[in-house]
Amino acid sequence: MQQIDNAIYKRVFGISLPAVAGFLGLMMFDIVDIYWIEKMGTRAVAGVASAGFIVWALYSFMTITGAGCASLVSQFHGAGRRNRAWEAVNQSTWLSLFLSFAICLLFMPFIDHPFAWMGLEPETAQMATEYFRIILYGFPLIFLDMLAGNIFNAYGDNRISNGIMFVCLLVNMVLDPILMFGWFGAPALGTAGAAWATVISHVLSLIMRVYLLRRRQYMPPLLRFLRIRTFYYWRIVKIGLPNAATGCIWSIVYPFLTRLITPFGMTPLSAVGICHRLESFPYFTSVALGIAMTSLAGYSVGSRETSKIDSILTAGLRVSSLVIVPFLVLFLVFPDWLMSFMTSDPELIAHGAEYLFIIGVFEIFMAWEMVVSGVFTGLGITYPTLFITVPFTVGRVPLAWFLAYYLEMGVTGIWWAISLSSLAKGIGLYLLYRYMKRQTSNFSDLSRWQKPAKSSSSIA
Repeated sequence: MQQIDNAIYKRVFGISLPAVAGFLGLMMFDIVDIYWIEKMGTRAVAGVASAGFIVWALYSFMTITGAGCASLVSQFHGAGRRNRAWEAVNQSTWLSLFLSFAICLLFMPFIDHPFAWMGLEPETAQMATEYFRIILYGFPLIFLDMLAGNIFNAYGDNRISNGIMFVCLLVNMVLDPILMFGWFGAPALGTAGAAWATVISHVLSLIMRVYLLRRRQYMPPLLRFLRIRTFYYWRIVKIGLPNAATGCIWSIVYPFLTRLITPFGMTPLSAVGICHRLESFPYFTSVALGIAMTSLAGYSVGSRETSKIDSILTAGLRVSSLVIVPFLVLFLVFPDWLMSFMTSDPELIAHGAEYLFIIGVFEIFMAWEMVVSGVFTGLGITYPTLFITVPFTVGRVPLAWFLAYYLEMGVTGIWWAISLSSLAKGIGLYLLYRYMKRQTSNFSDLSRWQKPAKSSSSIA
């Protein structure tokens, strides 16, 4: 068994635990959010769940600048080049604004089309559209808020950032029932109220994060943002696009799965919406470990200590395997009990419990996927991962159809298609890592996979 320096474990926990704490706030917000939405009925849950698939597809575009910026900043930080790190932040900010406004302009004229195509009932589709429209209004600001969080992660300093997120999500929780049901004289906005609460909380988070980023000198003075340069754009996109493509395809696949689910009724679709909230606990825990991998691997590249990368990954895989065990026990042994916290509908509990059990069988490989992906992001060589993540994610749709309809397994077959793809991606990415390690002489020669950007001579 490979011996790992305890200092590496300390650094993994030092970065990932604050991230887990921050994500815990995000998870609890989602749980409370779906709790209040469930009070509006099964159709409201199905509508927001369907809108959520599209929203997460849009959120995945944030990874273009988020992952690209995090990789460059962590490498420049490791090399002691603050001005270059600042320039990466500057250019990532402008690129984020360009992308977010372009996405809003493209989606707004066709805002209701995806939900009609999914086969949602008219009332459900209307609720989904109302929710999605408000998210689009605030999308550029949400985009910048997520980028600010990634900058903190790149420096390995995410405690304050996650504390801000937790406070703002508490605000979100308070605003949810007020705006949804019209408490204290506020207008009753229904599902749109939940979306407005989300946007408002992100705006508050952005203001506080920017203030602290500047105070800690993690970003340049605001006046420097008036100077628009583009020479890091290609590197940012090259690093971030594969991660974004993976997330986008993952989200786009779900509307296709929704089309396969809806013939069995709205209840299984509502169950997926609830279960995604419960599954967010192991998922975001794994994402937090992936953040640690990105920061540590990027720092190792910048400081020319690539010999440590293998130990970093091994530590990440061991920790992720360990922390995922309690979730496996809950999903495999107590799925009905978990669902009973979210709803009292017996049919909804039955569908949700079956989903959680099947997903739990291979959940550990989802954690591996996040950890290995984090290492690739830190190395700045993400596009080879597309050869693993895209085929197996897209493959969920034909496999789900085959199991659900051809083998007549019903929605159970769809749940197994999702679970089996997680198994394939986790193992596939680990094997890709071993291959890339050999191809790059233990990551000491990344020149073949990284194209240096042309930079201004004034940047040190």
